[in-house]
Amino acid sequence: MSDLSEQKPILKIKDQIGLIGVLLAAFSAPFTMAFNIGAVADHFVNSSRGEIGTMATLELFSISLVSIIVSRNTHLVKSRLPFLVGGLIVVIGHLLTIYARDLNMIFLARIVSGLGSGAIVASVMVMIVRGQNALMTFALLNSGVGVAGVLLSLVVPRIISIYGMEGAYFVHLIFSLFIFAFIPLISSLGDKKEEQLQFSPYTGKAGWIAMFGVAFAFFAHGGLLTFAERIGAGLSISTITMGNAFAVGGILTIIGPLIAGFIGGRYGSMRPSVLFLALMIFVAFFVANAWNPMIFFIAIPIFGLLPIMWTPFFLGGIANLDSSGRLAAAHPAFVTMGGAIGPMLMGYVSDYGGFSAIGWVAMFFILVSIPMVIIGTNAADQKN
Repeated sequence: MSDLSEQKPILKIKDQIGLIGVLLAAFSAPFTMAFNIGAVADHFVNSSRGEIGTMATLELFSISLVSIIVSRNTHLVKSRLPFLVGGLIVVIGHLLTIYARDLNMIFLARIVSGLGSGAIVASVMVMIVRGQNALMTFALLNSGVGVAGVLLSLVVPRIISIYGMEGAYFVHLIFSLFIFAFIPLISSLGDKKEEQLQFSPYTGKAGWIAMFGVAFAFFAHGGLLTFAERIGAGLSISTITMGNAFAVGGILTIIGPLIAGFIGGRYGSMRPSVLFLALMIFVAFFVANAWNPMIFFIAIPIFGLLPIMWTPFFLGGIANLDSSGRLAAAHPAFVTMGGAIGPMLMGYVSDYGGFSAIGWVAMFFILVSIPMVIIGTNAADQKN
């Protein structure tokens, strides 16, 4: 009897384009969170860093919540309905943000948008894991994140410099409308071939332990990166110039995941995971303690690249460990769970200890994540 992974259907190019396009269109706001934070801070000048960080926390936490719900109900992801409903909710959230007149309204609007984004990203993960070419599709997805990052980093800061917060979220609104253009490219998952496959629920613990490690790593990464724009502003770097630096990072994230995809499972999942997490600790120091603009311009693109390049290796192992898709569907939940807590807590850390304190906290939690990730990725490599 052939291995179950070999019985999975291969995701066609049309499906890959549809899935990647839908996710990128839904996630334009989370991709540019650092600039959104700065725009909201400038719009509500009396707000504290902790309050502004709370905005990001609420949006990311709502993404995490819906992702968890979808991961527990993967059998429902058999049609385009989650994408249609999620896309509509994202659009409503952006509209509410544009017309918000106080921070409480901003908080509500970003929660709404996050609910829609969470439904879309978790559904995308489920569909990718059900394909035989999951690792390469994850690599293409993360390279797509790089393309979107370049475009948004060049556009959003320039719009903010002219039209402020409302302009930024108008750009996100336009991006979200493309969700409905990509949905028709996604094939239904309910065909007979896939229904014949029996994906047993994952009952192990190693994969879930690794997911908590992911949450710690992204808590650290997201919490520090959220305030990167404010760190750059403290070095007297303009918003547009910082946008150019983030665009360089976007170019790197186009190339990096593709390399991961072509390498495939040659090096397994554990060794690349340890490498990229160790590099994140090293670069986090220079992001938080950049003493001149040159250090900032070098460190920021690399720091943004590392988790994006790591993710295909990690998810490739997770897809091998759990063919049901539950772990992969839960991955964005743990990513955004950590990322959700990061902006708020790091905002208050910054209020009391400055940006350098954020760096040390980030480095500590990435270090904590490494043994947890090793447990899950080692189990995945042994199963391969």
